[in-house]
Amino acid sequence: MDAIFAEAARREALNLPFAIVTIIGANAVVPRRSGRMLVDEEGGIVSTVGGHLIESKAVEAAVAAIREGRGRRLSVQMPSGEVELMIDVVNPIKKACIVGYGHVGQALAPLLFSVGYAVYIYDIHPVGDVPFAAEVHVGGSWQEVFKDFKADSDTAFILTAHDYDVISSVVDLSGCFYVGSVSSRRRLLKKGGVKAGVNMPIGLDIKAETPEELAVAITAEVMRVRSSSSGSSLADRLRRLIVVRGAGDLATATIIKLHRAGYQVVALEVPQPTQVRRNVSFAEAMYEGEWEVDGVRARRVDDVKDCFTVLDEGLVPVLADPDAKAIDILHPTVVIDAIIAKKNLGTRIGMAPLVIALGPGFEAGRDVDLVIETKRGHDLGRVIRSGSAAPNTGIPGEVAGHSVDRVVRSDGPGLFKGVKTFGDLVKAGEVIAYVDGRPQRSLIDGMVRGMLHDGLAVTEGFKIADVDPRGASVDYQSPSDKARAIAGGVLEAVDSFFASEGLV
Repeated sequence: MDAIFAEAARREALNLPFAIVTIIGANAVVPRRSGRMLVDEEGGIVSTVGGHLIESKAVEAAVAAIREGRGRRLSVQMPSGEVELMIDVVNPIKKACIVGYGHVGQALAPLLFSVGYAVYIYDIHPVGDVPFAAEVHVGGSWQEVFKDFKADSDTAFILTAHDYDVISSVVDLSGCFYVGSVSSRRRLLKKGGVKAGVNMPIGLDIKAETPEELAVAITAEVMRVRSSSSGSSLADRLRRLIVVRGAGDLATATIIKLHRAGYQVVALEVPQPTQVRRNVSFAEAMYEGEWEVDGVRARRVDDVKDCFTVLDEGLVPVLADPDAKAIDILHPTVVIDAIIAKKNLGTRIGMAPLVIALGPGFEAGRDVDLVIETKRGHDLGRVIRSGSAAPNTGIPGEVAGHSVDRVVRSDGPGLFKGVKTFGDLVKAGEVIAYVDGRPQRSLIDGMVRGMLHDGLAVTEGFKIADVDPRGASVDYQSPSDKARAIAGGVLEAVDSFFASEGLV
């Protein structure tokens, strides 16, 4: 047992990864009913937890756990019994190779070590005493120094010496998750410009000058790349918070555009949305739990506090909140009304520093700050800073010579049940759904582009489906051209506001 603790202490002192495997339960006849074993990232072991089968399964699972950076339980079935094991991971695999141990290297190495990196120092000059546990490689040439070096996806390779061209000709750095080299922009131009896949100059832009400041900037950049995070200020992320009321097809295109532009977007919906273009609407997450449109995924949340957890995962939270009470909790910088209702459902100027509404029913400068035109035509997507959008005529826009007949409406009250689905080609008069058992028919030939969710109660005249007369040529799996144009107008308005307020 002392050998386990001695090796654990040695690896802990070097920030090297390992796992402790402990027997926590045993049934029937097994080799051991208690014990523990240390496993390193290569599958090397100290001590044992039993016979060949148990040990091999434990080592395999421990190595996988170390690679994933999280522990797990393991049950090993044997002919004569069962052993329960707990695998605890200590130190995820993180390696920092620092080339050059001058002023910057001496400031950088202990900082990376303090955040959990196993540090390896390489130099062609004497290094001297290193005041912390690190592996040092010194030689008469870079070829000699790197003779045993192997890059992998857990390695950050950092050159604090100005020898990138020489070193990159000696070692293959393509496997590293991060490669950076200290260099000024002027020096880069003299040496042929920036190298693909290399961070040059190195570090985040915090106006670092001293070796200690550079060490902070470099460490932060390495951590940002490894975590695949933005590296932006957490406070700035909150300032870029936008709440969108509605998550139908037009709202979804807007959310996607803002999300891809780096904004944090929260969508508010009703508990049972009634949009028909469900396949391109994040509102569908209210039924399915998660929903993806055009490569962006949304997730239903049941508590406003969970919004930030979902945002941190890079997803769009969709919250059931028809009264928009979350706005008073989240305090977003921008509120966007994308409900596309026949009237204003409570959105007002002053709800946030910038309030935008899509379509008619709002007056810019009185109800909201800005309005986005939603009527097809020359002005579609225009940002209106004074006045209103074109009024709602109640008549769908014309597509391929069809307007009102594109929309299928219920012939009476009842529960809806679809027969056709998105992408299906139908003929005029063909049954596409039922309401309380009554057949509902398409009025035209075309492709089913919208269909209400099954089980919803509808009234007479309720919109239950949408048929596109252009047929098979229609892309029904991504936001429409109209939705994208509106989204572009919203992004223009938001970007302009953030730039004017110095929030970019």
